[in-house]
Order: sequence, then C-alpha cells, then structure tokens
Amino acid sequence: MRTAYALRTLFSVAGSQRGLITTAQAARVGIDRTTLTRLATSEALTRVRHGVYALPGSDHDPHQDLRAAWLGTDPKRFADERAHDPSSPAVSHASAAALHGIGEVIPARHTFAAPTRKQTRQSDIHYRRATLDDSGVTAVDGIVVTTIPRTIADLATEHTDMEHLATVVRDATGVPQADLGDIAAALNPHAPAYGHATGVNLVRALLEIAGPPAAALQILQYAPSALVSRVVPERT
Repeated sequence: MRTAYALRTLFSVAGSQRGLITTAQAARVGIDRTTLTRLATSEALTRVRHGVYALPGSDHDPHQDLRAAWLGTDPKRFADERAHDPSSPAVSHASAAALHGIGEVIPARHTFAAPTRKQTRQSDIHYRRATLDDSGVTAVDGIVVTTIPRTIADLATEHTDMEHLATVVRDATGVPQADLGDIAAALNPHAPAYGHATGVNLVRALLEIAGPPAAALQILQYAPSALVSRVVPERT
C-alpha cells in the first residue's frame, strides 16, 4: 500500500481521537502492521505507546499520553463508538480527577474502571473493576471518564486522605457540570469512614479544610452589596 494513501486514510478516521490511531483500528480500515511500521520508520507516524501511533500535528494534545492509554484499553473500537458503552473502560479515580482538572494529586499511573476483570503488562496502567452506567460516565475532550461525583466517590472508596479529598471537592465547585448536592449524595456511603453521618456533613467538613474556591472569593470581593444582601438577608 502506498504510504500517501495510507496516511490519508488514517487522517480520515482519527479526527475524533486527536490524531491517534491504534494498530487494531488501522487494520479495520485496511492498513496492516507492515504499513504502519514503514510509516513509523519514515517518521510519518510516531509510536506513542504499544499499539498506538500519532499522526503529524497531534503533538499539541495536552492529554495525549492518557488518550493513547485509554484507546489501548479497547483498541479495536474508535472513540466515538465507545461514548455510550458501559462495557468499555473509562478513565477513573485519580486519573479522572486530573482529567477533570480537580484536586492536586498527580497520578503515578493511568487508572481505568472496567466492568470485567482486565489485566495488562504495561506498568503505567492500572485497572479497577467497577460497574459503570450512563449516569456515572461523561466525556472530557473526547475521552470517556467517570463523572465528577463518581470520581470523588471512587477516591473516597480508596480512603484518600481528607486534605487531598478536600481540594478535589473545592475545585469541583468551580466546574459547571458539578453539583454539590450530587457530590454529597455520592459521598453518603463513605461519610462514616471519615467520621461524618452524611455526605452533606462530609462535604461541609471538606470545604472547611480546603476553604472556598478562588472564584467564590472573587465574587465576595467584587459583588455589590445588593447581591450580598440577597444571600444574607438583613435581620429585622
């Protein structure tokens, strides 16, 4: 197969994956391993990790390493085919928090939740067995990931210390898709382990530890007195 044709074909199917393609996906569109190896040898493709290649111009993706790892968890299917399939692994736990941009924990490994037991020889990938459904997963930059409430609950399941969990909850308050009520509900089963009766009480304690988010402080600093009076009515 001519390399120019192969590249055009790969570009046509890798758009939703920020220019990444797996060996198995390439095979689905008629491009074999030999052609991929030839393209990589000529530096027309870059091998990102085992079984995953990057097309030219894809190096501006801030999530490339995580995206490549996630694609490799279900290598035959394209990203858009996995968007609403709970049987396919999703980014989870500390990796999910990092993808959502909440908290200060830097994951040492890429963690994925999968409904069935999975193993890998790749030392930087870790699987956690977990039941997933549409209510517990979402997409961030084309990558399927557990929702913020589910992510926080998963971190609590792993007994993440209060200080780290507090920064995650604090940062989540600045994300439009996150709701403190949903987070509190997700933390209900884990509250007793942290010394609280309910998820609401635990959320309050966590926010007391971490303090309000920067956005809330700015609102309090610049909000007109009329706005503040609506939040805290004057006593009569």
